[in-house]
Amino acid sequence: MPSKYAELRKKALQKTRKKLKESMYKRDHLIVKVVRTIDELDRTINLLTERLRDWYSVYFPELERELPELRDYVRAVAGTGYREKYSGRLAEAAEKTVGADLPDRDVERMIGFAKRIEGLLEERDSLVEYLEELVSQEAPNMNALVGPTIAARLISIAGSLERLAEMPSSTIQVLGAEKALFAHLRKKGVPSPKHGVIFSHPAISGAKKRLRGKIARRLAGKIAIAAKVDYFKGEFVGDKLREEFEKEVEELKSQK
Repeated sequence: MPSKYAELRKKALQKTRKKLKESMYKRDHLIVKVVRTIDELDRTINLLTERLRDWYSVYFPELERELPELRDYVRAVAGTGYREKYSGRLAEAAEKTVGADLPDRDVERMIGFAKRIEGLLEERDSLVEYLEELVSQEAPNMNALVGPTIAARLISIAGSLERLAEMPSSTIQVLGAEKALFAHLRKKGVPSPKHGVIFSHPAISGAKKRLRGKIARRLAGKIAIAAKVDYFKGEFVGDKLREEFEKEVEELKSQK
């Protein structure tokens, strides 16, 4: 008898391991992991660049005014660094700088730090390309409808493509606006959010305020269909859904 129970236990464990392996292999889970990794990289890059700006401003404070964009600033310090090596308007700003004259070894440390941040930016770009590839493979209909960025973000917030496919369009519409939704539920007078992540879609963000809620509902409805088709591996209908959505948006805009 003991041997019989041992054999049953062994088979049960093998079955459990097989199911775990199958669940871990789901490639939409990779989308969730990559999105969260990119988010962590963004936070790290922003923090480190803030430190770089603070540090390099001792030597060349005017550069922050000339190059406010993060990537431009990092590349300038990493690629040039020394004030006398800048050209154009940056050279003019360097000549009039009120920054301290530092020894080469101090400037070299700043340049080295900037190069490491530049490496993180390159890794982020590489991950974004990989993410776009994953989305096009695992969620082609959502990719065609809203693009890889919004599709990946929705899958990440939902936790998986399966969970997203199970959600009604009303929930999809406000994914990413959980704080605003909870505030609406807790306090009277706080309006309910009309859109979450999907607000970044140009059809919504570029529309008049009075139309954004209506357009968001239309888009969420199409996303709900696309997510289900992607999860159940149905026929490709992404282009058709996008065309239908664009037509509905035009009809909404034509209404007085």
